[in-house]
Amino acid sequence: MASETVGCINVICSDKTGTLTENKMTVSAFYDNKWHEKPSELSSNWIVHNICLNTTADISKDGTFIGNPTECAMLNFYERSDIRKNSEKSYKDERSDHEVLHAFPFSSELKHMTTISKVDGKIISYVKGSPECVFTMCDISDTRKTEIEQYITKAQKKAMRVIAFAHKELDDMRDYNDERHHTAMETDMVFDGFITISDPLRADVYEAVKNCRLAGIDLKILTGDNIVTATAIANELHILSGEHIAVEAKDIIDLNDDELLNMIPKISVIARSTPTIKMRVVKLLKAQGNVVAVTGDGINDAPALKNADVGIAMGISGTEVSKEASDIVLLDDSFSTIVKAIAWGRGIYENFKRFIQFPLTVNVSSVIVVFISIILGLKEPFTALQLLWINIIMDGPPALTLGLEPIYDDLMSRPPTKRSDNIISKAMLTRIGLMGTYISIIFLCQYNFNFLGATTAQMSTVLFTLFALFQLFNAFNCRELHSVSIFKHLLKNKIMLLVISITFVLQVLIIQFAGAFFGTIPLDLMMWMKLFGVSFSVILISELGKLIWRLLHKYKLS
Repeated sequence: MASETVGCINVICSDKTGTLTENKMTVSAFYDNKWHEKPSELSSNWIVHNICLNTTADISKDGTFIGNPTECAMLNFYERSDIRKNSEKSYKDERSDHEVLHAFPFSSELKHMTTISKVDGKIISYVKGSPECVFTMCDISDTRKTEIEQYITKAQKKAMRVIAFAHKELDDMRDYNDERHHTAMETDMVFDGFITISDPLRADVYEAVKNCRLAGIDLKILTGDNIVTATAIANELHILSGEHIAVEAKDIIDLNDDELLNMIPKISVIARSTPTIKMRVVKLLKAQGNVVAVTGDGINDAPALKNADVGIAMGISGTEVSKEASDIVLLDDSFSTIVKAIAWGRGIYENFKRFIQFPLTVNVSSVIVVFISIILGLKEPFTALQLLWINIIMDGPPALTLGLEPIYDDLMSRPPTKRSDNIISKAMLTRIGLMGTYISIIFLCQYNFNFLGATTAQMSTVLFTLFALFQLFNAFNCRELHSVSIFKHLLKNKIMLLVISITFVLQVLIIQFAGAFFGTIPLDLMMWMKLFGVSFSVILISELGKLIWRLLHKYKLS
């Protein structure tokens, strides 16, 4: 189900980290009352303890990150610092030397994580999180805050993520799950500094985003990053303009559904996004008739993934919950893979239409010729075995090979299929009707007027062969669902060419050598040439119709 639905996607709600970016996070600079552009200069024990103790991540012996990539990048930052080399204490040594008493995990709603640890006989709470969140917990002057914010903004404009640190010495260990004690613990803290983390965009994401735009797919980035960082990434991908804006979750959280529905088409980035906002945006997009894909990797993403038309989980960084809630799991976590999946989905959807169009055309023409023949009082045009052979052509290998048509280069330059569209479109019905009628008219003209000059003995064989050849040539018409000439992609589906060729050879063998079974007689070369020429006209008529349509369309545009 997801394979064809993914081809109809016209909105992608994508996370940034790991999907648009490489998920190779590196601490590139830090601030500890002074700005440092060399990560190795780390010397603050407060930041060291926060990095080593206030985390759930780990690094394996071979250097593989285990856990949250952001926390792993911070551990790596410490391991490569001068203070680590001088103390000869790894982050694991720091953990074994100090006892973690209680931890409050990171929350996407609260935007911070807190751990209470016993360090050198003292009980200390460590907090790390978004700068705006940590600032509200700290006792810091406006002058110093303004100075720090200048460095933060500078980093965020370079699309870097900023993680701030703070600590507080506690008198004793209490029940900090109690809201009153918890609030007191996270009040009047000491601001220790911040680090900046860079995570470069994937090299192939630029082309993928461009292809999305060409394909009529609207990309919306829903990220937990600050508005400045999110805007910097969006500008780098050229998805913001006068008509497309970036907003913060707090700017839209209080809007009612009607107000948000009016804004959604213009919103390309939602910064500081939460699972609640993500879920709400998905529901409203679907209510507008959009086919929505959502990418996610966390437990909190599961509701949005489940409610999207196509939920796409990250195979590498994604949690088991997100994978269970999704329809598709990306093995490489790359946004470009999503775009490739959309192209494949569109190809599958079009192949369904090709497969449907071919047998329907055969049915329409066969019903017309048999029905009209009966009305005119003519003998039934086909024997039972001849009808069986026609059904084999209709439902057998020639029809099946239409489902193997490769993805065409221009597939992603077409608009996506709308949710309300029927798989059998008006244009498709028109082609089925016109081709079926044309085949029937030529067939009945031969039956009534014998314009091919067949003898009385040859008539049944000529009618059977003419009808079969018409369907084989019309299979080429069914390959193209649009106004493109069949000759543009003629050699792309080599399996179909082989199968049609084999079927044609079998048709010749049936006529020339199997007359006893099919009630036919051998035909001479001249009659074969006439039959070939007349049946080939179904392609010429189709190509003429496409040419006229292209000329009219071009005239309307000019």
